[in-house]
Amino acid sequence: MSQKKHICIIVDCFCGGGAEKVAASFSFLLEKNNYKVSIISLRNDITYKFTGKLYNLGLNEPRIKWVKQIKKVVLFRKYYKTVNADLYVDFRMRDRFVMEALLHLFIFESKKMIMSIQHYNIAYHIPKGTIFKKVYSNVKAIVAVSKDIVSELKSYHPFCNVKYIPNFVNKDLLMTSKLPPENISSNAVLAIGRLNNPVKQFDKLILSYKNTKTFKKGIPLIILGDGPDRLKLEKLIEANNLQSYVKLLGFVPNPYDYIKQCKFLVLCSKYEGMPLVILEAIALGKPVVSFNCKSGPSELIIHKENGLLVKDQDFKELEKSIDLLQEDQTLYSLLIKNTTSDTTGKFTGKEMMTYWESVL
Repeated sequence: MSQKKHICIIVDCFCGGGAEKVAASFSFLLEKNNYKVSIISLRNDITYKFTGKLYNLGLNEPRIKWVKQIKKVVLFRKYYKTVNADLYVDFRMRDRFVMEALLHLFIFESKKMIMSIQHYNIAYHIPKGTIFKKVYSNVKAIVAVSKDIVSELKSYHPFCNVKYIPNFVNKDLLMTSKLPPENISSNAVLAIGRLNNPVKQFDKLILSYKNTKTFKKGIPLIILGDGPDRLKLEKLIEANNLQSYVKLLGFVPNPYDYIKQCKFLVLCSKYEGMPLVILEAIALGKPVVSFNCKSGPSELIIHKENGLLVKDQDFKELEKSIDLLQEDQTLYSLLIKNTTSDTTGKFTGKEMMTYWESVL
Protein backbone atom coordinates (compact mmCIF):
# COMPACT_ATOMS: atom_id res chain seq x y z
CA MET A 1 0.00 0.00 0.00
CA SER A 2 1.40 3.41 -0.96
CA GLN A 3 1.95 5.92 1.82
CA LYS A 4 -0.71 8.58 2.32
CA LYS A 5 -0.11 12.22 3.11
CA HIS A 6 2.66 13.56 5.34
CA ILE A 7 1.14 14.89 8.58
CA CYS A 8 3.07 16.99 11.09
CA ILE A 9 1.83 17.18 14.69
CA ILE A 10 2.69 20.38 16.58
CA VAL A 11 2.78 20.21 20.40
CA ASP A 12 4.03 22.21 23.35
CA CYS A 13 5.56 18.98 24.67
CA PHE A 14 4.84 15.27 25.14
CA CYS A 15 4.43 15.35 28.90
CA GLY A 16 1.90 16.04 31.63
CA GLY A 17 -1.44 16.84 30.02
CA GLY A 18 -4.32 15.11 28.30
CA ALA A 19 -3.96 17.09 25.06
CA GLU A 20 -0.31 16.08 24.82
CA LYS A 21 -1.20 12.44 25.43
CA VAL A 22 -3.89 12.58 22.75
CA ALA A 23 -1.34 14.06 20.32
CA ALA A 24 1.11 11.25 21.13
CA SER A 25 -1.58 8.61 20.58
CA PHE A 26 -2.57 10.38 17.36
CA SER A 27 0.94 9.84 16.01
CA PHE A 28 0.50 6.05 16.35
CA LEU A 29 -2.97 6.23 14.81
CA LEU A 30 -1.63 8.08 11.78
CA GLU A 31 1.28 5.67 11.32
CA LYS A 32 -1.05 2.68 11.65
CA ASN A 33 -3.15 4.15 8.84
CA ASN A 34 -0.09 4.58 6.60
CA TYR A 35 0.50 8.32 7.00
CA LYS A 36 4.02 9.70 7.22
CA VAL A 37 4.38 11.38 10.63
CA SER A 38 6.58 14.23 11.87
CA ILE A 39 6.40 16.11 15.17
CA ILE A 40 7.46 19.63 16.13
CA SER A 41 7.71 20.06 19.91
CA LEU A 42 8.32 23.47 21.45
CA ARG A 43 9.75 22.10 24.69
CA ASN A 44 12.16 19.32 25.57
CA ASP A 45 9.65 17.58 27.88
CA ILE A 46 9.19 14.16 26.31
CA THR A 47 7.59 11.48 28.49
CA TYR A 48 4.77 9.96 26.45
CA LYS A 49 5.50 7.36 23.82
CA PHE A 50 5.13 8.60 20.24
CA THR A 51 6.13 7.69 16.72
CA GLY A 52 7.45 9.78 13.84
CA LYS A 53 10.43 12.05 13.29
CA LEU A 54 10.82 14.56 16.14
CA TYR A 55 11.98 18.15 15.67
CA ASN A 56 12.69 19.40 19.18
CA LEU A 57 12.78 23.20 19.62
CA GLY A 58 13.53 22.81 23.33
CA LEU A 59 17.13 21.64 23.01
CA ASN A 60 19.95 24.01 24.01
CA GLU A 61 17.65 26.92 24.84
CA PRO A 62 19.23 30.32 25.68
CA ARG A 63 18.68 31.53 29.25
CA ILE A 64 17.62 35.06 28.29
CA LYS A 65 13.87 34.95 27.69
CA TRP A 66 13.60 37.30 24.68
CA VAL A 67 16.58 35.63 22.98
CA LYS A 68 14.98 32.24 23.60
CA GLN A 69 11.69 33.36 22.04
CA ILE A 70 13.36 34.82 18.94
CA LYS A 71 15.48 31.69 18.49
CA LYS A 72 12.39 29.52 18.90
CA VAL A 73 10.46 31.39 16.18
CA VAL A 74 13.45 31.23 13.80
CA LEU A 75 13.94 27.52 14.50
CA PHE A 76 10.20 26.89 14.19
CA ARG A 77 10.27 28.45 10.70
CA LYS A 78 13.26 26.32 9.73
CA TYR A 79 11.69 23.07 10.93
CA TYR A 80 8.31 23.90 9.40
CA LYS A 81 9.94 24.33 6.00
CA THR A 82 12.21 21.29 6.47
CA VAL A 83 9.27 19.05 7.34
CA ASN A 84 7.23 20.40 4.41
CA ALA A 85 4.21 18.33 5.41
CA ASP A 86 0.95 18.18 3.52
CA LEU A 87 -0.93 19.14 6.69
CA TYR A 88 -0.05 20.34 10.21
CA VAL A 89 -2.24 19.47 13.21
CA ASP A 90 -1.64 21.95 16.05
CA PHE A 91 -2.39 20.70 19.59
CA ARG A 92 -0.62 23.58 21.40
CA MET A 93 -1.92 26.11 23.89
CA ARG A 94 -2.22 29.21 21.69
CA ASP A 95 -3.11 32.09 24.01
CA ARG A 96 -0.10 34.38 23.43
CA PHE A 97 -1.18 37.04 20.94
CA VAL A 98 2.28 38.15 19.75
CA MET A 99 3.68 34.63 19.42
CA GLU A 100 0.66 33.41 17.45
CA ALA A 101 0.68 36.52 15.25
CA LEU A 102 4.33 35.87 14.35
CA LEU A 103 3.63 32.22 13.57
CA HIS A 104 0.70 33.01 11.28
CA LEU A 105 2.45 35.94 9.59
CA PHE A 106 5.81 34.31 8.92
CA ILE A 107 5.46 30.53 9.22
CA PHE A 108 2.04 28.91 8.95
CA GLU A 109 0.26 28.32 5.63
CA SER A 110 -3.43 28.61 6.48
CA LYS A 111 -4.59 26.01 3.95
CA LYS A 112 -2.31 23.43 5.62
CA MET A 113 -3.26 24.16 9.26
CA ILE A 114 -5.67 22.13 11.39
CA MET A 115 -6.17 23.73 14.81
CA SER A 116 -7.24 21.44 17.67
CA ILE A 117 -9.44 23.00 20.38
CA GLN A 118 -8.95 20.87 23.50
CA HIS A 119 -10.61 23.11 26.14
CA TYR A 120 -14.08 24.54 26.63
CA ASN A 121 -12.34 27.83 27.42
CA ILE A 122 -11.45 28.51 23.81
CA ALA A 123 -9.26 31.48 24.79
CA TYR A 124 -6.61 28.84 25.55
CA HIS A 125 -6.46 28.07 21.84
CA ILE A 126 -7.65 31.20 20.00
CA PRO A 127 -6.04 34.49 21.05
CA LYS A 128 -8.60 37.25 21.66
CA GLY A 129 -9.16 39.82 18.95
CA THR A 130 -10.88 40.20 15.60
CA ILE A 131 -7.71 39.35 13.69
CA PHE A 132 -7.64 35.75 14.95
CA LYS A 133 -11.32 35.23 14.13
CA LYS A 134 -10.34 35.94 10.53
CA VAL A 135 -7.15 33.86 10.75
CA TYR A 136 -8.99 30.81 12.11
CA SER A 137 -11.76 31.22 9.53
CA ASN A 138 -9.13 30.63 6.84
CA VAL A 139 -7.37 27.54 8.23
CA LYS A 140 -8.19 24.15 6.75
CA ALA A 141 -10.13 23.03 9.84
CA ILE A 142 -10.83 23.81 13.50
CA VAL A 143 -11.21 20.51 15.34
CA ALA A 144 -13.44 20.62 18.44
CA VAL A 145 -13.18 17.62 20.77
CA SER A 146 -16.66 17.94 22.31
CA LYS A 147 -20.14 18.98 21.22
CA ASP A 148 -20.17 21.79 23.78
CA ILE A 149 -16.95 23.18 22.29
CA VAL A 150 -18.57 23.10 18.83
CA SER A 151 -21.44 25.20 20.19
CA GLU A 152 -19.07 27.56 22.01
CA LEU A 153 -16.99 28.11 18.87
CA LYS A 154 -20.04 28.88 16.76
CA SER A 155 -21.36 31.35 19.33
CA TYR A 156 -17.93 33.01 19.44
CA HIS A 157 -17.78 33.46 15.66
CA PRO A 158 -19.66 31.99 12.67
CA PHE A 159 -16.79 29.69 11.65
CA CYS A 160 -17.63 27.48 8.67
CA ASN A 161 -14.69 25.11 9.12
CA VAL A 162 -15.43 23.56 12.54
CA LYS A 163 -15.20 19.76 12.71
CA TYR A 164 -16.29 17.59 15.65
CA ILE A 165 -13.68 14.92 16.39
CA PRO A 166 -13.66 13.64 20.00
CA ASN A 167 -10.53 12.49 21.79
CA PHE A 168 -9.97 8.75 21.82
CA VAL A 169 -8.39 6.15 24.03
CA ASN A 170 -5.58 4.01 22.62
CA LYS A 171 -6.06 0.74 24.46
CA ASP A 172 -2.70 -0.53 23.19
CA LEU A 173 -1.02 2.11 25.37
CA LEU A 174 -3.00 1.34 28.54
CA MET A 175 -0.27 -0.91 29.86
CA THR A 176 -0.55 -2.00 33.48
CA SER A 177 1.96 -3.88 35.62
CA LYS A 178 1.34 -7.30 37.14
CA LEU A 179 2.15 -5.91 40.57
CA PRO A 180 -0.14 -3.09 41.84
CA PRO A 181 1.42 0.03 43.38
CA GLU A 182 2.30 -0.53 47.02
CA ASN A 183 1.23 2.96 48.11
CA ILE A 184 -2.45 2.74 47.11
CA SER A 185 -5.21 0.65 48.66
CA SER A 186 -7.95 -1.04 46.63
CA ASN A 187 -10.67 1.24 48.06
CA ALA A 188 -8.77 4.49 47.47
CA VAL A 189 -10.37 7.46 45.70
CA LEU A 190 -8.19 8.63 42.82
CA ALA A 191 -7.92 12.03 41.10
CA ILE A 192 -5.59 12.84 38.20
CA GLY A 193 -4.72 16.14 36.57
CA ARG A 194 -2.53 19.21 36.46
CA LEU A 195 -2.29 20.88 39.88
CA ASN A 196 -3.97 24.07 38.71
CA ASN A 197 -6.65 24.98 41.26
CA PRO A 198 -8.63 27.54 39.20
CA VAL A 199 -9.37 24.81 36.64
CA LYS A 200 -8.98 21.39 38.30
CA GLN A 201 -10.11 22.56 41.79
CA PHE A 202 -8.09 20.02 43.77
CA ASP A 203 -8.13 22.44 46.74
CA LYS A 204 -11.93 22.24 46.87
CA LEU A 205 -11.82 18.49 46.36
CA ILE A 206 -9.53 18.05 49.38
CA LEU A 207 -11.85 20.12 51.60
CA SER A 208 -14.90 18.23 50.30
CA TYR A 209 -13.18 14.90 50.90
CA LYS A 210 -12.67 15.96 54.54
CA ASN A 211 -16.47 16.20 54.88
CA THR A 212 -17.13 12.66 53.65
CA LYS A 213 -17.80 9.44 55.52
CA THR A 214 -15.10 8.03 53.23
CA PHE A 215 -12.50 10.19 55.01
CA LYS A 216 -13.88 9.30 58.44
CA LYS A 217 -13.35 5.63 57.59
CA GLY A 218 -9.71 6.36 56.80
CA ILE A 219 -10.05 5.69 53.06
CA PRO A 220 -7.33 7.72 51.27
CA LEU A 221 -7.57 10.27 48.49
CA ILE A 222 -4.70 9.88 45.99
CA ILE A 223 -3.89 12.75 43.61
CA LEU A 224 -1.59 12.22 40.63
CA GLY A 225 -0.11 15.17 38.75
CA ASP A 226 2.14 18.19 39.06
CA GLY A 227 1.60 21.88 38.50
CA PRO A 228 1.88 25.42 39.83
CA ASP A 229 -0.34 24.87 42.88
CA ARG A 230 1.45 21.91 44.43
CA LEU A 231 2.88 23.98 47.31
CA LYS A 232 -0.56 25.48 48.05
CA LEU A 233 -2.07 22.01 48.17
CA GLU A 234 0.67 20.74 50.46
CA LYS A 235 0.02 23.62 52.85
CA LEU A 236 -3.75 22.99 52.69
CA ILE A 237 -3.24 19.32 53.52
CA GLU A 238 -0.97 20.21 56.44
CA ALA A 239 -3.31 22.92 57.76
CA ASN A 240 -6.17 20.39 57.86
CA ASN A 241 -4.05 17.55 59.34
CA LEU A 242 -4.69 15.38 56.30
CA GLN A 243 -1.11 14.20 55.72
CA SER A 244 -2.07 10.58 56.45
CA TYR A 245 -5.14 10.66 54.21
CA VAL A 246 -4.41 12.82 51.15
CA LYS A 247 -1.40 11.84 49.07
CA LEU A 248 0.12 14.02 46.34
CA LEU A 249 2.20 11.55 44.34
CA GLY A 250 3.26 13.95 41.58
CA PHE A 251 3.40 13.13 37.89
CA VAL A 252 3.35 9.37 37.38
CA PRO A 253 4.52 8.09 33.97
CA ASN A 254 2.14 5.13 34.20
CA PRO A 255 -1.09 6.23 35.95
CA TYR A 256 -2.86 3.13 34.64
CA ASP A 257 -1.52 0.99 37.50
CA TYR A 258 -3.17 3.43 39.93
CA ILE A 259 -6.44 3.55 37.98
CA LYS A 260 -6.57 -0.23 37.89
CA GLN A 261 -5.90 -0.46 41.64
CA CYS A 262 -8.23 2.28 42.98
CA LYS A 263 -11.95 1.91 43.66
CA PHE A 264 -13.03 4.78 41.42
CA LEU A 265 -11.86 8.06 39.97
CA VAL A 266 -13.21 11.53 40.75
CA LEU A 267 -13.17 14.63 38.52
CA CYS A 268 -14.24 18.03 39.88
CA SER A 269 -12.99 20.48 37.26
CA LYS A 270 -14.42 23.94 36.66
CA TYR A 271 -14.41 23.06 32.97
CA GLU A 272 -12.78 20.52 30.70
CA GLY A 273 -12.59 19.67 27.01
CA MET A 274 -12.97 15.95 26.40
CA PRO A 275 -11.34 14.47 29.54
CA LEU A 276 -9.06 11.66 28.46
CA VAL A 277 -8.74 10.44 32.03
CA ILE A 278 -12.45 9.52 32.08
CA LEU A 279 -12.04 7.46 28.91
CA GLU A 280 -8.95 5.77 30.33
CA ALA A 281 -10.65 4.92 33.64
CA ILE A 282 -13.70 3.43 31.92
CA ALA A 283 -11.50 1.48 29.49
CA LEU A 284 -9.66 0.04 32.50
CA GLY A 285 -12.90 -0.99 34.17
CA LYS A 286 -13.23 1.76 36.78
CA PRO A 287 -16.25 4.06 37.22
CA VAL A 288 -15.90 7.84 37.46
CA VAL A 289 -17.64 10.38 39.68
CA SER A 290 -17.61 13.64 37.77
CA PHE A 291 -19.19 17.07 37.72
CA ASN A 292 -21.41 17.50 34.70
CA CYS A 293 -19.20 20.43 33.73
CA LYS A 294 -18.57 22.04 30.38
CA SER A 295 -17.47 20.02 28.56
CA GLY A 296 -17.10 16.31 27.87
CA PRO A 297 -18.24 14.30 30.93
CA SER A 298 -21.86 14.05 29.75
CA GLU A 299 -20.67 12.55 26.44
CA LEU A 300 -18.71 9.85 28.27
CA ILE A 301 -20.64 9.06 31.45
CA ILE A 302 -24.16 7.66 31.58
CA HIS A 303 -25.41 8.44 35.10
CA LYS A 304 -25.67 5.32 37.28
CA GLU A 305 -24.63 3.10 34.37
CA ASN A 306 -20.87 3.58 34.04
CA GLY A 307 -20.36 6.36 36.59
CA LEU A 308 -22.04 9.22 38.42
CA LEU A 309 -22.70 12.63 36.88
CA VAL A 310 -22.94 15.25 39.61
CA LYS A 311 -24.71 18.62 39.27
CA ASP A 312 -22.07 21.05 38.02
CA GLN A 313 -20.06 22.67 40.84
CA ASP A 314 -22.26 21.18 43.59
CA PHE A 315 -19.56 20.03 46.00
CA LYS A 316 -22.08 18.84 48.60
CA GLU A 317 -23.55 16.51 46.01
CA LEU A 318 -20.04 15.43 45.07
CA GLU A 319 -19.39 14.45 48.69
CA LYS A 320 -22.59 12.37 48.74
CA SER A 321 -21.65 10.68 45.45
CA ILE A 322 -18.20 9.72 46.75
CA ASP A 323 -19.78 8.13 49.82
CA LEU A 324 -22.47 6.46 47.71
CA LEU A 325 -19.92 4.55 45.64
CA GLN A 326 -18.07 3.50 48.78
CA GLU A 327 -21.24 2.27 50.53
CA ASP A 328 -23.64 0.99 47.86
CA GLN A 329 -22.02 -2.23 46.67
CA THR A 330 -24.97 -3.12 44.40
CA LEU A 331 -24.63 0.15 42.50
CA TYR A 332 -20.86 -0.12 42.41
CA SER A 333 -21.02 -3.66 40.99
CA LEU A 334 -23.41 -2.46 38.28
CA LEU A 335 -21.05 0.35 37.31
CA ILE A 336 -18.09 -2.02 37.22
CA LYS A 337 -20.05 -4.38 34.98
CA ASN A 338 -20.84 -1.56 32.56
CA THR A 339 -17.28 -0.27 32.43
CA THR A 340 -15.73 -3.65 31.75
CA SER A 341 -18.08 -4.03 28.77
CA ASP A 342 -16.87 -2.04 25.76
CA THR A 343 -18.43 1.31 26.73
CA THR A 344 -15.55 3.22 25.14
CA GLY A 345 -16.15 1.55 21.78
CA LYS A 346 -17.14 4.71 19.93
CA PHE A 347 -14.09 6.55 21.32
CA THR A 348 -11.37 4.27 19.96
CA GLY A 349 -8.73 5.17 17.42
CA LYS A 350 -10.45 3.06 14.76
CA GLU A 351 -13.68 5.00 15.15
CA MET A 352 -11.97 8.40 15.34
CA MET A 353 -9.95 7.71 12.18
CA THR A 354 -13.17 7.84 10.17
CA TYR A 355 -13.64 11.42 11.44
CA TRP A 356 -10.02 12.34 10.79
CA GLU A 357 -10.01 10.88 7.26
CA SER A 358 -12.74 13.32 6.27
CA VAL A 359 -10.45 16.21 7.30
CA LEU A 360 -7.06 14.84 6.22
